[in-house]
This record gives sequence, structure tokens and C-alpha cells, in this order.
Amino acid sequence: MIWDTLKKSLLAQLIERIDSRAEAGDRDSLHNLADSFYGRFPAEDMRERSVENLYGCLYGLLRFMSNWSGPGPKVRIFNPEIQSHGWESKFTVVAVLCRGIPFCTASVRGELNRRNLRIHTIASCNLPVLRGEDGVMTSVLNDADGGHNNRPEEAVLYFEIGRHSDARDMEELRNAIVDILDEVGIVVDDFPAMCDRLLEVDAVIRSSECIEADLRDEASAFIRWMQHAHMTLLGYEFLKVERKGAVIKRIEVDKAASLGLLRDRVTRGADDLRADLEHMSIDEMHRRQLSFSKSRHRSRVHRLTYPDYVEVREFNESGEVIGQHRFIGLYTSSVYTTDPRLIPILRRKVDRVLEMSLMDWSDHESRELVRVLELFPRDELFQSSIQELFDTVTAVNRIQERRQTRLFVRRDVHSKFVNCLVYVPRDRYTTEQREKFEHILTEAFDAEESEFTTHFSESILVRCHFVLRVNPAVPLEYDASEIENQIIQSTLAWDDRLRLRLIEEFGEEEGEEYVRNLGTGFPPGYRDDFDPRVAVLDLKQILKLMNGQELGMSLYRLVEEGSEMLRLRLYHKGDSLPLSDVLPILENLGLRVMTERPYGVRASDGEVYWIQEFTLIYSLSHDIVIDEVKIEFEDAFSRIWFGRAESDSFNRLLIGTRLNWREIALLRAYARYLRQVNFPYSVEYIAETMAHHLQITGSIVELFLTRFSPVFEGDDDWRAQRELAVEKRILDALEQVENLGEDRIIRQFVTVTKATMRTNFFQQDEEGMLKPYFSFKLRPADIPDIPKPVPLYEIYVYSPRVEGVHLRGGKVARGGLRWSDRMEDFRTEVLGLVKAQQVKNAVIVPVGAKGGFVARQMRPDMTRDEIQEEGIACYKLFIRGLLDITDNSTESGIVKPERVVAKDDDDPYLVVAADKGTATFSDIANGLASEYDFWLGDAFASGGSAGYDHKKMGITARGAWVSVQRHFREMGVDIQTTEFTVIGIGDMAGDVFGNGMLLSPHIRLLAAFNHQHIFIDPDPVASSSFAERERLFELPRSSWGDYNRELISEGGGIFSRAAKSIALSSQLKERFAIEVDHLTPNDLISALLKAPVDLLWNGGIGTYVKSSRESHVDVGDKSNDCLRVSANELQCRVIGEGGNLGMTQLARVEFGLNGGRSNTDFIDNAGGVDCSDHEVNIKILLNAVVARGDLTEKHRNTLLEEMTDAVADLVLHNNYRQAQCISLAEFQAMERSGEYQRFIRLMEQAARLNRALEFLPTDEELAERHAQGKTLTRPELSVLISYSKAALKEELISSDLGKDPHMAKSVNGAFPQRLVDDYGDEILNHRLHREIMATQLANDIVNRMGLNYILRQMAATGANIADVARAYTSVMEIFQLAQYWDAIEALDNKVSSAVQMEMMLSLIRLVKRATRWLLRNRRFQMTPTQLIEEFSGGFGELRSAYPEMLRGRAAEQFEALYSHYVEAGVDPEMASTVAGAHQAYTALGIIQAAKESGAQLMDVAKLYFYMGERLELDWFGAQILSSKVDSEWQSLARDTYLEDLDWQQRTLAVGALRHLKPDTKLLSCVSAWEKQEALLLARWRSMLAELHATQNPDFAMFAVANRELLDLAQSSIRANS
Repeated sequence: MIWDTLKKSLLAQLIERIDSRAEAGDRDSLHNLADSFYGRFPAEDMRERSVENLYGCLYGLLRFMSNWSGPGPKVRIFNPEIQSHGWESKFTVVAVLCRGIPFCTASVRGELNRRNLRIHTIASCNLPVLRGEDGVMTSVLNDADGGHNNRPEEAVLYFEIGRHSDARDMEELRNAIVDILDEVGIVVDDFPAMCDRLLEVDAVIRSSECIEADLRDEASAFIRWMQHAHMTLLGYEFLKVERKGAVIKRIEVDKAASLGLLRDRVTRGADDLRADLEHMSIDEMHRRQLSFSKSRHRSRVHRLTYPDYVEVREFNESGEVIGQHRFIGLYTSSVYTTDPRLIPILRRKVDRVLEMSLMDWSDHESRELVRVLELFPRDELFQSSIQELFDTVTAVNRIQERRQTRLFVRRDVHSKFVNCLVYVPRDRYTTEQREKFEHILTEAFDAEESEFTTHFSESILVRCHFVLRVNPAVPLEYDASEIENQIIQSTLAWDDRLRLRLIEEFGEEEGEEYVRNLGTGFPPGYRDDFDPRVAVLDLKQILKLMNGQELGMSLYRLVEEGSEMLRLRLYHKGDSLPLSDVLPILENLGLRVMTERPYGVRASDGEVYWIQEFTLIYSLSHDIVIDEVKIEFEDAFSRIWFGRAESDSFNRLLIGTRLNWREIALLRAYARYLRQVNFPYSVEYIAETMAHHLQITGSIVELFLTRFSPVFEGDDDWRAQRELAVEKRILDALEQVENLGEDRIIRQFVTVTKATMRTNFFQQDEEGMLKPYFSFKLRPADIPDIPKPVPLYEIYVYSPRVEGVHLRGGKVARGGLRWSDRMEDFRTEVLGLVKAQQVKNAVIVPVGAKGGFVARQMRPDMTRDEIQEEGIACYKLFIRGLLDITDNSTESGIVKPERVVAKDDDDPYLVVAADKGTATFSDIANGLASEYDFWLGDAFASGGSAGYDHKKMGITARGAWVSVQRHFREMGVDIQTTEFTVIGIGDMAGDVFGNGMLLSPHIRLLAAFNHQHIFIDPDPVASSSFAERERLFELPRSSWGDYNRELISEGGGIFSRAAKSIALSSQLKERFAIEVDHLTPNDLISALLKAPVDLLWNGGIGTYVKSSRESHVDVGDKSNDCLRVSANELQCRVIGEGGNLGMTQLARVEFGLNGGRSNTDFIDNAGGVDCSDHEVNIKILLNAVVARGDLTEKHRNTLLEEMTDAVADLVLHNNYRQAQCISLAEFQAMERSGEYQRFIRLMEQAARLNRALEFLPTDEELAERHAQGKTLTRPELSVLISYSKAALKEELISSDLGKDPHMAKSVNGAFPQRLVDDYGDEILNHRLHREIMATQLANDIVNRMGLNYILRQMAATGANIADVARAYTSVMEIFQLAQYWDAIEALDNKVSSAVQMEMMLSLIRLVKRATRWLLRNRRFQMTPTQLIEEFSGGFGELRSAYPEMLRGRAAEQFEALYSHYVEAGVDPEMASTVAGAHQAYTALGIIQAAKESGAQLMDVAKLYFYMGERLELDWFGAQILSSKVDSEWQSLARDTYLEDLDWQQRTLAVGALRHLKPDTKLLSCVSAWEKQEALLLARWRSMLAELHATQNPDFAMFAVANRELLDLAQSSIRANS
């Protein structure tokens, strides 16, 4: 053989190496050692060995042997290395030197195997050696020399095992080997003595007269059989039994007699013998003089197995046991194959069993029984009683070679072992199967250790014999049948067991069907990992998938796993769930995934169903009760997977806090809301905080539940007490929270919870399920540091699909809902819009409101239709969230929403509208309102199919155009008749841009742009371009790309914004003052925005102009950063803001300060919201008529359509008046700058206005402007006017103005005349009558009188706001000023706007003075209806006579004004009326004086004006009026002096009239009066002289003069009383 050749070659080289290199004294020993050691070395183990290593190993062994004092073994374990040992090996070497006695190699090998140390090489040899007395070896002798046979041999054992480097392990192994070889030495040394004991025991047996002869003979034969090398004796002991009569005193081991392993071992022999003596009868003792058992300790000598005991009882003459001989040993291998009928004792048992079987020996069964006995395990034959043996072998024989699995159990008499025989069909037996048997048996008997032997024969059955060591102190209780059943189940094929389980679970018919469809589809890996019982559970989940369920799951824990461990099985059809999707969900649930095992189960139809098992650890808690979290976990995971709940760090709370998914979503919702209000901590950090403080988190949820749960035992007071208790518990717990950030987060959660007024958290849908979205009504003012402006109420809607807010400035508020794309800060966007809406809504009934939502599950791959569909779905959820917690108004009163605990007052007014992204959604919202039976019906959302289409009406653009017309009109240009140039933002498909660019045929549109194109027409023809724009507007959908390029002038074109660069024509460069030849699209747009042009018209989306002081970041419109320009770069004359947010407020101000004309977006485009408000109010009115049956819905809709133009007129009239109001304020801005400044301060002090938030200038900035001859700009005045209206409207709503019939009818102005005529009574009973009346009145007052009128009147008279409003209304009606105002407005483009405003200011002064007169003289009689009746007739008489009655300075003033107006183009009659307004207010005093004196009205009037001329009171009044006012107090003083002067003039006239005789003239009575008051008149004239002589009379002089005049007036009255 090749290996033999290799071995010979290596050994030859080794010999040469020894001869050439070894020391001379070692050569013979090395040669002899090599012959003996390597001669027995297996040839194949010589592979990969070099002669150098063979030589080094041999020399090492020689040195190892060189010194040994014996007789104990010498053991060395090491890892050969060249540096240390002169040779190397990749294995660890175990070298042993011991006596050359039997069992050494086998015993050491057994220990190595027991330790599972892989043995690579075994070699051993016995050597004759020469040693000195000191143990030093002198030489190794030649083993082949027979002359050394009498010398004691030494054994060298050599093992190479797997590499080990742990020194402690190697030392422990060395000690074990030493101990084992010591035991071997003891056994070998005592072996002759133990053989002698056998002879002695044989003699004892023969001398036992109390035993039957045949039993004695059989026992003696067995002892002699043992002597014939059938047992390797390992030890012996004798148990002495001391008796006192029949009583056993003591059983003890005779230590002197002990041999072998039993010399020093403590055995259970004495206990076992005592047990036998106590439980066995004397007869049984005699029959069983010889007994057999197993040792509980494995033998380490020879074979690593449990040795056997052979016990021989010794009797006295009386037949009593006086001792027991115990031999321990190992039966030799031949015993296990010898025919039992050749072994004493066993042959007797076999014969007896055959006798008991009563079989005919000619029968097959008899022969089979003999075969069974012959092959039966020898241990069972030795240790079983005859009856036990008979029962077992008979049962085995009955198997009759059938494919059965059987178990036979025998417990030894001393309960130290359980012996189990398992018969199993050969084809089902495997090592794995045997291990299963062993596991089952070990578990069943709680075995400490086990060993087995397997027997194969020609039989179809394999026999496994298991010997299980058990604790004899522990009682054994077992059911052999149940254990056998477990073994049978383990032997069944997996498919078979699954089939049985399915039939058991579903019945035979269904079970067989499932076996066919799914049973064979489980993959091998699954079968290896899981029992069929688990497969049945999984199959149930698969059946659910077959029935349409999308995802199945099961959370569980194995019995043996710790409380922090969990397992999750997911079931899915088709493809396995991607780990990239599953793992983040699990991690967010606080679970660490340890393993994942996927199994695909293929059904018979080819469909694959996936089972994915995850092993998980939850880190936040270690006491998870699976039953408490299973349902909630599975529900939460499912919702997260399908997008109905979010996957984030908040989910970690699910298991640790026992909160359900909705309660966790509640916390998440609040966290997301806090981010929207700029709370400084991220949602993730908030979730971390909640996870760090699980108990506090639970308490926060408890606080919410306590506040809002509709199921609460107790009244509101008890609920409030419970809230306080929970809050206190949270705050107390915060004492243990050291992190300030976490403390702040928890406190903020408590604050927001308390700021919540309502929630739909407990509401159910139509199917009785809790709603999948949350809505919360909050009072933002209760939340510290919330961004300003702070709305009154806010509804926050949250779900994984949609998130949104609705902010309201008051209870009656309206505004659009925007589909936002600002995921992270949509509330900031909405807050900015609601800020604008607040001022925009000053013109309508509701205050500002705005809503916005984001669709959170948009994907980049969505089509346009899919995006729209998702947006609508989100919009619906958002609307539902709003309606869920809004009160309803019914005939029986206010109805609260179901399952909503309200912490606020009744609040039924909720109106929404269209905005960016939701322009076509109004019908959807109204449909939902109808579904909720909401009282507003389709008035809930204006602009639906049964409402006013803003684009069709063009109402927003037309409203903005009113502002544009005014700008140009005030510059002397009528844009409806004069061509003008325009640059626009937008396209003709848009509402505002498209409608706007068709509002004048004289528009010359030079350029426009949208997100796709840039349109440029350098020299357009107005008429043809108008017609083309009109064509585009009528198309269903258009862009600038559809424009007829043939109509574009030379050098123009339509350019794509996607182009890299645009070449500029000379015409284009000249028109727009551009010097370069090429520009990028964005740079070209910037140039267009800065171009010299008449009008910049914004009808698009985006912010394109900022202040030069602002950065692009400040603007907040990142998409337009690259093209935005600064306001100081603009060269346009006018800006029309049809679209929102086209400029920043600071940009508008800067533009205005540089001479540009603009208002604000909320002024210009207020037409849309105003139209919607009219629609809502009209629908509320008509819906009530429909509800009572006086009008059908169809007729209502027809009526709405027919009133379209009338509604538009009302809206445009409001736009006109509001723009006019701004112009009037601007016209007086320099004169009234201090007044405006005081207004700002007062509003700030009342916390109604935030100067910084509205970008209003500081006092220092105003002073600087004043020094430069500048004051507040139109955009700034727009803000102030809107705030003035809003504040006034709010105050008037809370008053009782409606009690007066005349005031009540002021609501008529908010409705088309047709409705007033047909439904006048219904209008007076309108549900919003108070609000509409207050709005109409507030708008009328501020539009005509300016922003500070009310405050000035209150300051001057001390009257309240309601009385000022009553006085104003009375004055307007008494003097019929509304018709004069309308007449002035009719002069547009006929006279200059400056003249119009002068005329209006004359009327305004009349109103102011007349109002003050009424407030002072009718303070407690402020009833407009009565006042109008009292004064209207008298003024009618006086009005036409005024011009003729005026005298002196008053007459001169009248003539000057009259002439000025007539020259300006005003109709003479109108000019006369307005010119007389300066003195018209005196009619009130004159009428009262006539009434009080009983004199003729005309006489009083004539005398009044005569007195004015005669006493120069007109001149004196003019001096007072022209005096410089530096403070509010001086202003009030001036007004007081004028009022006093008027009273005194009237009093003087009345006093003089008292001298009038029936037959005298007025001059006569004056003369009489002058004569009577000559002294005081002289003083007055003296005072006048001084005043005339003073160039600048001051207030002190006015006060003294007024006092003198007062004396004169009072004297005139008293003299005639």
C-alpha cells in the first residue's frame, strides 16, 4: 500500500537522522523507541509528517520518559512548537507514561471521547526500560529481544487531539487522566484478590442450606461462569448485616474487605439491601440469592458505561441474611452475543418464560418467541424478574414483524434506572429519530443521564435500548401509554402527523381536502423547524388569506423563553413581505429583531403563501404578559402596515405602557401638532421622552381620557376633580425627571391637553368602529409661546393619511381650505393666510379663518388622476374632522355632537370655502354637510354647483380691478378708455389672471409668465390681443403655448421656462430696458418684473417681490428665490394683487414709499371671499324658506342664479368703498399722522394689533418719515382700516343695536333688492342678523369716516361704541348723506379724484360734528328712529335756505367752495349741497333751539347766522379750527372749544329771540338784546380785538375768550327768564 511505502521511507530517513544527529548515548534508546512506537503507528497517520517532526517527536518522548519515579502515571499535554519543542504539530499532544498494564489506552481514549475532544492520532506501546533507583531512565531496551521478558514494562500512550490552548482546560484534562489511570492501576492490582473473592462466594452459595438445591446450583454455576473471563471485575465490597434477633440493627460496608474501585467509593449498597430486606419476603430472598443491578456511576476504566453489580446474599443457619457480596464489573463483549440459554441464571429465566407462554413448539409464534429471547438485551435478561421478562417479550413477540412502534418500560427495583425498549420500523429509524426518542424519554422520566444501544437484525424493526439514570430520591410518576404515543408521533412522517392533526381539527372530509391542497406544500425547512401542530395553526391563517384577508399574524412566546422575548409570525399571499418594510415597523415598536425565517407554502394551485417568523426582544420592559399585549399588538401592526397608523418611535409605547394603538396615535397627534406650532423638540425626541417615562406617558393619556371620555361615572364637578388629581400625579412625577427638555415636553403635553376643548376621539363610524382619524378643537391662547397671531379656536385633524388645521379668529369666521404641499410647516402657511384673511374679512360678516391640509401618502409615481383622487379623499377626512366636533343648530336649539365632551360654549358656525388646490371641492364639502345634517346645508361651502362660480363671475379679478381703476383714476387715467401697458403673472386659464386681462379692451399686455412659459409681445395691438386672450380664456384648458404667435409683434414670442437660455431681440431689449443679448428664463422674468410699465398684474401663485431689507429666506417661497426682485427695483406705476402673497408686506410698503401705487392682496382680492359670504348668508336665508315649504330647492337654485349680477354688484360696491376708504385715509395721512399713530398705539394697548407682526413702522420710523414729508403708505393704511373694521364689528355684535327698527333694517344692504322685497321679514329674522347688521354698519362707518372715527367720538364725548354707531346712523339719515355720497362717487372720471375726496371730506366733517352734537345733547335718548323723526323734517326746511341765510365769513366760505366745485365740473346743485355741509350740522342746534324757544325755525336760523357775523363767531371758530394741535389732548380741547362755540352761538340766538315782539323784526330784537348786554358785549369785542392783534393765538386765549362768550350767553338766557 502507498501508505506503508511512505511509512517505510520516513522510518528509514528517521533512522538516518538518529544516526547522524542524535547524541551517542541516546541513539540506541531512540532506535528501540522508534521501532516500538512508530512500528505500531498507523501507516495512514504518517501523511503530512516530515522526518524532522518525527525525529523531534521521538526525541521529545524519550526526554519525557527520561525521569519517572512511578508508579503513578506521568501525563503531559502540550502544543508542539519549533521554538519550544524542536518540532511542530497543528494538534495538541497528550503523552502518557504509565505502567504497562491493561485498559490504559482504552480508558484514556474514553475520557477524551467523553469530553468530545476529536482524536486525530492514537499510538501506544509497551516498552522494557532500564531505570535507576532514582527513576532516571538509562536506556530503552529492544522489545524484540526476548531476554527482557521478565523486566517490568512501561507503557507510552500518545494522542493527537484537536488544538486547545486554554491552559486551565489542559491542566484539568491532565488531572482527570491521572485519576483515571490511578483507578486502572487499582483495578488491575486488586484483580487477583477479586477473583479469590469469587471462589469464596461460590463456597458461600454452596453452603447455603436454606436455598433450594437447584437454585444453589444455578447460582454457583453463574459465579463459575463469571470466573471464565465473562466479566471484567472492577471492584468488590461486603455488606455486613448486624441483627439482634429478628431486628436488623445495622448494615454497613466491611471496608477491610473492599477491593478495586469500591475501596474508596461510597455506594448505595447498604440502602438498597435495607430496602430489599424491608420489602422482600424470606422466600423471595431465598429464591433470589443472586441479584443484578446497575451502578449509577459510569466506569472510567476500560469502557465508559454503567457497570453491573452482581450481588450474592449470605444467609445464616436460620435462613436470615447476614451479609451481601457485591461485585462490580463490566460484562465482556461476548456476553452480549452469547445465546442466553448458555448463561447460568439467564437460561433458567428463558426456560421459565417459554413454559409460561404455553405455546406449542411447532408453532411459528413459539419459534419467534425464542428468537426474541435470544436477541433480547442482556441487561434486561439479567435485571428483569421472570414475570417482567415474560410480559415484555410476549408483547414484543405479538408485534409479529408488523410496522409498529412500541415502547416497553422497566424500572429497576431500587429506582436508580429506568430501562426502555423502543421498537420502531427500520425505514423510520435515523439518528435524529433516536435522539428524539432519547429526548422524549429523558423528559418523561426526568433522567439525569442516558445511554443507548441500537440493535439491527433481519427484522423490519429496529430495537433501541435506553438506560436512563434517575434520582432514586424522587418518586417516579409516568404514563407509559402517553410516552409511547409521543414516541409514535415522533416516528410518524411529518406529513402523516399533519394529516392526523388536520382530520382531528377539521373532520375527515375537510381535513383530507386541506391535506391535498396544502399539506404537501410545506417546505423541508419548515418541517424541520416546526411540529405539525404548529402547521395546523399556520394553515388556519393561510385559509384566511385564501378567503381574502391581506395579512395574517400571530404574536406569541415559547414556553421556555424569557419574558422579554417575543415571536411574531406574519402571513402573506404571493410574495414574502420585504424585510426593508417590516423591520422598521418592528424597530419602531421597540423590538429588536434577532432572527427571521421565511417559509413559502405552495398550494396545489401553485399559489404561494408566505410564513415569516421573527424572533424579537423588547428592550423597554422585561415583564411582558403576552396575553395583555397580543391583541393590541396585532391590531397595531396591521394598521401600521396598511397605512392606517404611523410607523415611528411612538409605537415603542405599545408594549411597555399597555396603551392601545389609538392612544399612542393620540400622543403622536399632539406631538405632530406641537411641531406645527414651532415647539423646539422633534417628534422623535418627544417619542423618546415618552418612552423614557412610561408611567407618566400613561398618566397623560389618562388625563385626556378623564377630560373627554363620554362614558364617565360622575358629574362635571367630579370629572374636574379627577382631572386635577391626574394632573397633580403627573406634576409630582416630574420631580423625578432630571432632563429639562423632557420636563418641558411633558408639561407641554399637559398644557395642550388642557387647551383642548373638544375631540372626536371617542366617536364611531357607521359600522360602529372608532374613527380612523382624530380631530381636536383647541384654544390656542392657552398654549404658551404659540406663534402669532393667535386665533380664537383651532381644529387640528390628524391621521396617517391626512393632517390639517383650521384656524378661526372668532366664533363667526370663514375662509378657504388649502391643499398644502408644506408637510413640515403647513400650519405656518395657514397662519400666514389666516392673518391676511383676518384683515380681508373685515368687509364681510365672519372674521378671518383659514384651513389647510396635507395629503401624507402621496407617492412620486402617482398619476395626475391618482393625485386628485387621494387629495379628495384627504379633503373629505379633513372636512369630517371639522364637522365631527362642531355644534349643529336646529329649531329646538343647539345640538352637541355625539360622544363629544365640550369644554367650550355653543359654537355652531363653521363655514369653509375653496382655496388653492380645492377650487372644485365645494360640492364635496356640502355633500358631507348634508350627510351630517349640518344646519348650513350647502351654505357650508360656497361656490358649489348650486352657488356662485367665482371664475365664471370673475368676481375676484373684478374686485381687484376696482382697485386698479382707482389707482389710475387718482393719477388722472381712465383705463377703460385709455390704452395702458401691463405685465402679468399667470395665464389665461387662470381665474384671476384670465378674467382680469379681459376687464378692459385697452390693455396692452407686454409680457406674462406662468410655470411653463414666458409670453412677450413688445408692441401689442390692444384690440387683437384682447380678442386672442378672450379666445384662450374660453378654451377648456389653455396655456401661453396656445396663443396665436402671428398676433405677437416683432421681436416677441413664447419661450419655455425649461430652456437653458433665451436670445433677446432688439425690440424686446428696447421695450424692457435690457442690455444683454441672452438671459436665462428666470433672469428674463426678473427683468420683466423690473421693467417700466403701467401695471403689474398678479394673477398667479408665488411671491415675486420682496423688500430690499428682506432675504429670500424671510419670504418663505423657496421655489421663486431665483427670480424674485426687490421692491426698490420696480418701475411699474401700479400693482394689482388679484393673487395672494405676490409681494411681501414690506415690499408693498417700500414700493409705496418710492411712489408706487398698490394696496394689499387682502384688499384687492377680497371680492372672492365677499361673494362667498353673500352666498352663505343668502343660502341661510333661503334654506329656511325651503325648510318651511314656501320655496323648492330647484326654485331656490334658480333664484340664486338669477341674482348673480345683483350679488356681484354688492360685492364690487364693497370693493369700491374699501379702496375709496384707503384713498381717503391716504389723502389725509400727513394731516392726521399723529391721529393714525395714536390709533396704532391704542390697538396695541388693547392687544388687538401686533405692530411687528403686521410690519407697521415704529414711532421712530414714523417720525423719520414725517421729517421726509412721508407718512403711512396705502398697504399700511389697508392693515389699519381692516383692523379698525374688525374691532368695530366685534364690538357692535355684542351690542343691542338691533332693537331699533331703523338699525335692524341696515341688514338689507347685504342682500339683493329682490330678496329685500320678497323676504324682508325673513331677513329681519335671519340667523345671523346681528352679525350681518354689525358688519354692514362697521363697514359703512369705517369706509366713510375712516379708521379712527369711532375712537375719536368716544374720546370726545365719553359715549360707548353702540351709541356712536346709533348717532352716526341717525346723522346719515337726517342729512340724507348716503345719496350725496353716491352722487359724489358718480362723478368718477368726470371730476378729479382730489375734488371728489374734498367733497367727501366735507360730508365727513359734517357727520363728525353732527355726531358729537347728538352724543352730547341726546346722550340718553340715542334712538335713531326717534332722532330721525325729530330732525329730518326741520333739516328739510333749512337745507334749501342755508345759502341765503349765511352771512359774513360763513357766506364767503360757502361761495368759495361752491365756485371751486362748479369750476371742477360738479353739478351746481351738488356743489351747493356739499359747500353748505360745513354749516349744515348747525341745523341740529337750530332745530332744538326752535323747539325749546317756541320760535319759528327760520327765525332761529337767521338769527343764529346773524349772531355769528355780528359777533365774529365764524372768524373765532376759524381761528380755533386752524390752531396747531400737537397732542391728543389739544385735539380734544379744540373740538370742545368748537362745540362750546356752537352752543353759545345757538344760546345767544335764543336769548336775542326773547326780545322779539309779535309786531317787530329780527333786527329790532337784536338791538334790544345788544342794549341789554352792552357791558358783556364790550368785553367780548375787546377780547376779539386782542385776538385779532395776536398772530398765533393759543389755547389759553381760546379758553378765556370762550369763557367770556359763555358769560354773555348765560346772561342772555337769564335776563329773559
